[in-house]
Amino acid sequence: MKKNFFVGAFALIALIATAVYVGVVSAKSGENDKSATAVGARSTAVSSSTTLVLSQVDGGGGGSTGTYLNDYVEIKNISSSPQSLNGLSLYYGSATGQFASSATNAFALPNVSISPGQYYLVQLGTAGTSGAPLPVTPDATTTNLSMSASSGKVALVVTAGLAPNTCGATATPCTLPNANIIDLVSWGAASNAEGGAPTNGGSALTSSQGNVRKAAGCTDTDNNNADFDVVTAPVPRNTATTPAPCGAVAVVQHVVDYDGDGKTDYSVLRFPNVAPPGVAQITYWNKNSSGGVQIVDWGDANTDFPTPGDYDGDGKTDVAVYRAGATVGAQSTFYILRSSDSTFSFVSFGLNGDEAIARDFDGDGKTDPAIFRPGASAGAPATWWIRKSTTNTDLVIPFGTTGDGTTTFDRPVPGDYDGDGKFDLAVYRVGISPSNTFIYMRSSDGQVVYQPWGNFQTDYILPGDYDGDGKTDFCAGRTGATSSSPMTWYILQSSNSQVRVQPFGISSDTPVQGDYDGDGKTDLAIYRGSTSTFWVFGSSGSSVSVTPWGLAGDFPVASFDVR
Repeated sequence: MKKNFFVGAFALIALIATAVYVGVVSAKSGENDKSATAVGARSTAVSSSTTLVLSQVDGGGGGSTGTYLNDYVEIKNISSSPQSLNGLSLYYGSATGQFASSATNAFALPNVSISPGQYYLVQLGTAGTSGAPLPVTPDATTTNLSMSASSGKVALVVTAGLAPNTCGATATPCTLPNANIIDLVSWGAASNAEGGAPTNGGSALTSSQGNVRKAAGCTDTDNNNADFDVVTAPVPRNTATTPAPCGAVAVVQHVVDYDGDGKTDYSVLRFPNVAPPGVAQITYWNKNSSGGVQIVDWGDANTDFPTPGDYDGDGKTDVAVYRAGATVGAQSTFYILRSSDSTFSFVSFGLNGDEAIARDFDGDGKTDPAIFRPGASAGAPATWWIRKSTTNTDLVIPFGTTGDGTTTFDRPVPGDYDGDGKFDLAVYRVGISPSNTFIYMRSSDGQVVYQPWGNFQTDYILPGDYDGDGKTDFCAGRTGATSSSPMTWYILQSSNSQVRVQPFGISSDTPVQGDYDGDGKTDLAIYRGSTSTFWVFGSSGSSVSVTPWGLAGDFPVASFDVR
């Protein structure tokens, strides 16, 4: 089982982590705030797409081949305050026609309020002859707006401000931005798109496809093609779905980004050619996508483990290591080189035998020093210790159980699985029922979720946000029988519950997944030690790039959490 990648004198901190959920943490209420006062009918100008957006639009229902029996539109509150639907309407237009050209192409929304990050689902039109009912209960239902699956457009409008059948056709488009159009989505070959670019690059959609706004509905650049993914069998959300607030939340991807451009940098650690117990410096060699190079001597080759993160909250990854105490049970320390002012800081935290898992658990944009501590004996509970940067206080949470540390264990795999901008406590369970399972505690409501996925005996466990919806996806990189066998990536996408299977790399490669192109999606990536090259399967264009970086024996920093 090939899971350790440290070379020479650099020893991997022991993976003693193990598992079964035994701890209980007080859960948040998770209740949506539905008591906010409605602002009443709107007669004043409304800024385009700053409060409410159309987060999903699916016109594939109502026929004989769609995924669902009905069409639907999903609305999301992207602001930081409750928003009322009172005085608003949905207007539909054909590919080249006017908005609300007939009474059946308009629907006045009810007088309800949506909390920040909350979704509101409207079921549309008449039911088709095939497909399933919507998987969640609609918040509103109308037989109006029977939409086209292939090409069409729908707008969220101020009813009193935009009269029906006045604009939207190819010859008489609505002026954009428009004070009376809060949001508008055109798909396929439809006219009057935001940014002049309908979704799917202007190509018609099929009846099984729908339009899903990126980043859990938060992305809005006023360009329909850039803001939406076209998804097969999309999954709608309603007011009972866990809200996903937009705005200044923590980066859900733990990218190694030293220059702060939003892209994972090519980075390796270089170890001196000395044998233990000699003390020698590790050298970080970092290269960004524009070719800039950073060389930093930082750490002890014999005792330190890389723990990159944005500890000072300046938007750049800081060079950092975790140094285990000299003996079992001795004090361990995070050593951090702050990118904001090039000063050195340290945090004594954890003991020899703990595993460093620094992430942003409190959602303030700063990496929190944190460790995963196995229990003292097989079967004892494991514990997470987190030094919250918001309050500089320690959070201690029992989560996971200690196995024998060899064939049975939990290993920590923190990620933002619920999309609330905070990293969730999570473990991957091996050898203990339920084996080969992700188990995570949602920070949004304290609920514990189990997801079987992969096989640790043959797979690398590689969570990341591969579909760009703001939630960490479950991923396993399956190796073959020999070092030259293909590696296959199995990804369960949180945006649509679809499985993506992608061959990439060979079994002797080291996975180094990250957002190398800066599009908000985790890219499939490997480091090939035999040629000292990074290979990236870009999520934006699905093309492969190869970047030479490093020398034989270097350790790719992006694989610091690949065990």
